[in-house]
Amino acid sequence: MLFFVGLIPNSLLQAQAPSPSAQIAAQQDSIEFAFLPAIAYDSDLGVIAGGIASRYHYRGDMKPFYSFLNMYGLITTKGLISVFVEYDKPHIFGSDKRFYTETFVSRFTGNQYYGIGNYGKLPDALKDSSDYYFYNSFSLGFDIMLRKPWLQKASGKQLDVYGKAVFEYETPWGNDDAQLLVADQPKGINGSHISALGGGVVWEGRNNEFNPTTGTYARAGAEIGSKLIASSYNYLLLETDTRAYTSFTLLREITFANRLSFKHTSGTVPYWKMPALGGGDMMRGYPEYRFRDDNSVLLNSELRTWLFEIPSITSKFGVSLFTDIGRTFPNGESVDTIVNDLKYTYGFGITASFFTEDFILRTDVGFSEEEYGIYVTAGYLF
Repeated sequence: MLFFVGLIPNSLLQAQAPSPSAQIAAQQDSIEFAFLPAIAYDSDLGVIAGGIASRYHYRGDMKPFYSFLNMYGLITTKGLISVFVEYDKPHIFGSDKRFYTETFVSRFTGNQYYGIGNYGKLPDALKDSSDYYFYNSFSLGFDIMLRKPWLQKASGKQLDVYGKAVFEYETPWGNDDAQLLVADQPKGINGSHISALGGGVVWEGRNNEFNPTTGTYARAGAEIGSKLIASSYNYLLLETDTRAYTSFTLLREITFANRLSFKHTSGTVPYWKMPALGGGDMMRGYPEYRFRDDNSVLLNSELRTWLFEIPSITSKFGVSLFTDIGRTFPNGESVDTIVNDLKYTYGFGITASFFTEDFILRTDVGFSEEEYGIYVTAGYLF
């Protein structure tokens, strides 16, 4: 069912950076190119075909690299056509600041909308409909971020501050009254865009960014959209992302990984910008965007271990068990109501590592009370 020519990384082809060992070894000025064609599968997207082109520039002892450029294009059997470009430049203009930008364009004939605040189990008759919860959309956007170290420790742990500017646009097209999106008429139904400024802090204390087994990571930030900077709406977005990793030995080394994330919005927010849960990046086993509302809270927990390795081809193979617990909720909801109506999913994963410990292929199978999902991607979820 699944055949990898190259890879489809996590969050729709977001390429992994080179391993720390490769970064340290690259002491001289060098440029490396990579192109990876790929085929993969996702329950929400179908069969995915695409390719990544990446350019790594190393210079002296600059870490993790002098610059990184990544581009991908993909097409799926469920109607997504997307192009994404990102550029990452540490030490921009010889300073200690790190510059990052990304741009995307997407056309999707299978986007999903299940309503806002729809927490009941989907009726089977509608769940199996090919049209009711789906719609056509076109979207584009870009994000610019500037990050500066605030506190650095000899151990390599670091606290950064960042500022960012965001522009996003989405418009539904070619939809009719037989679809829930048209029947609901949420904010943004006629096409809208957001322009926003934001900032926050990032704590990096993991032993490895791509294959962490110990340490912590945390990010907290705010984003403000305003008509004063040409946004369709005035809104506030607050978000946090906290991760912790610990390892223990029970026959073999096992990593216990946890991520707790929270999002809050207020003001006037288009439906496509609202916090949402579901899909391979959030709640595995529910369809993508299954739950939307003013706020979201989510706990992902995983047990990860490697079972065996094949030194002759520099590879190893492992498994994982996971559960995702969370929900979306409106502003003003009581804590009791939130806790008493949490949504749960659970599942297992199969992992494989080739060439370097940081290059990980992952297949997750998640189960919810409504259905199951299969997600083939690269890199751990968090």
